[in-house]
Amino acid sequence: MAEYETEEQQVEAIKEWWRENGKAVIGGAFLGIGALVGWYLWGDYQKKLAVEASDIFTVMQEAVIKNDTAVLQQQAKILRDNYASTPYAPLAVLHEAKIQNEKGDLVAAEESLRWVLNNSKQDTVQDIARIRLARLLLANDKVDEAQSMINVDMSDAYASLLNEIRGDIFVAKGEIEQARNAYDQAMQTSGGSGVEFLELKRNDLGSSFGTKNDT
Repeated sequence: MAEYETEEQQVEAIKEWWRENGKAVIGGAFLGIGALVGWYLWGDYQKKLAVEASDIFTVMQEAVIKNDTAVLQQQAKILRDNYASTPYAPLAVLHEAKIQNEKGDLVAAEESLRWVLNNSKQDTVQDIARIRLARLLLANDKVDEAQSMINVDMSDAYASLLNEIRGDIFVAKGEIEQARNAYDQAMQTSGGSGVEFLELKRNDLGSSFGTKNDT
């Protein structure tokens, strides 16, 4: 009998615990299931977005080959507006900025490059956008902004380009000795590519810009 009463007490204790905690357990289970389902649905949604963005980017690439600027800009806008979370949108806008720059629309090109910097999650794409934006800012006489744009850590693959831009910035500021050093570093890190052009820039300092630092 004592054993039966103990079992009865155990059953009653379980019932009592369930009355107090049952709703929380059920709620927690549903929340867990809901979160799991939501995660999978979100993953499927992201995959769907990536596939759609890839198709649009393919159309844009075809427009590049055909030199169809109108279609290129149209597809880039679609990617920017509706697929910003995919890696295709920053790539598209980066190319759009190149076209805008070539057309002389420097304001639009600057805005596009800043959009890439703010939205791309890929370091390589960000580095390219940062370098191009620094060049654009320097061309617009925004020397300090250009300098701050490249005063960050970037991949060693861009060391020569960064040093070249630093040299250009020093030239614009009349700091000729620093410009020479920057061009020297650019040549050292160039891997042999574009050395002749860098040498021309460096050699030109003595004649074209040599008096800036003496005034």
